[in-house]
Amino acid sequence: MKTRLQHIDIAKGIGILLVVAGHNWIVLGAKGELYRMVYSFHIPLFFILAGIFFNSKKAFVATLKEKSQTLLIPYFFTSVVVELIALAFNFKLDLFAKSLFWVVYGTGTQMRWVGFWFLTHLFLVSIFSWAVLNLFKKYNTGRFWQILLLLVFLTIGWLSIRSFWKMQIWGMKVNGLPFSADLLLISSFYFMLGSLSQGWIKERDFHLAPLAILGALFFGLHAFTDVTTDLNLRLYNNFPVATTLAISGSFIVIQISKFLARFTIAEKILGYFGRYSLIILIFHSFFQDNLFVFLSEYTKRFFYVGMATFTAAIIGSILVIEIINRVKFLQVIYRNSKAD
Repeated sequence: MKTRLQHIDIAKGIGILLVVAGHNWIVLGAKGELYRMVYSFHIPLFFILAGIFFNSKKAFVATLKEKSQTLLIPYFFTSVVVELIALAFNFKLDLFAKSLFWVVYGTGTQMRWVGFWFLTHLFLVSIFSWAVLNLFKKYNTGRFWQILLLLVFLTIGWLSIRSFWKMQIWGMKVNGLPFSADLLLISSFYFMLGSLSQGWIKERDFHLAPLAILGALFFGLHAFTDVTTDLNLRLYNNFPVATTLAISGSFIVIQISKFLARFTIAEKILGYFGRYSLIILIFHSFFQDNLFVFLSEYTKRFFYVGMATFTAAIIGSILVIEIINRVKFLQVIYRNSKAD
């Protein structure tokens, strides 16, 4: 049986709580310093963490099958069920057909639940990274040249990030390519960074000095700039600062997680969220967004509404997790709910 790395589960737990918070009015509504901090690294963090356990030694067909089962099946199943429910409440077949088109297209701003874009895009990133990492192996590429090539990918991705924003397809305005393929060179940089750094990331020992250096770099840059990142909205404004914030913020979380892994309560709570981060990613918007709309009809004290909706998103996601764990069919659909 594979031994779990508790600090990785904790890092995923912190990451998914930041994702939920990032979609909450308290962070998203004001778009102040908290917004800039969270958005500067929370999605790159997930790509780095996803890359840690990626096995490029698997055959391509096996990788394709695994990623289809763990990412695309949960995405398409949930999306189609949600659209069928929406059709039952508003029986308009033309609207339903359009919604199904956006489900197949699979890019963020057209999705009913914003977190869905990560699933389709991570599938694409995994397949692309398999090809790149195997080319590195085939041609015996040294680590220096690997990192240099990944930086070239990142640079090209940054230069072209708005190239497919608000393009026209069949008279419709579309933000991005299918499965957010226009982000591929940026997101795969962080994914493969996680794969190439997995030795250090998997190491359990906590070291204060790297945390202090990373913290000074991260908070120092935020103190003197207003730079942040939102890949879903194709925002990656200042290349060196945005990249430094994304990497330093991600590795701060990893270092803090190594420290927190010493405490049983952290592993039980944050580790639980980390193990089921996929489920929380998929379902948190349903609880958070709908409750926000409902409560906003009765009060304009949006800070308290945000607190209530964040709590509801977490509790609601936990309920979904426990239901899935008790229904075999759903366990098959959401097979990576217990992430390795």
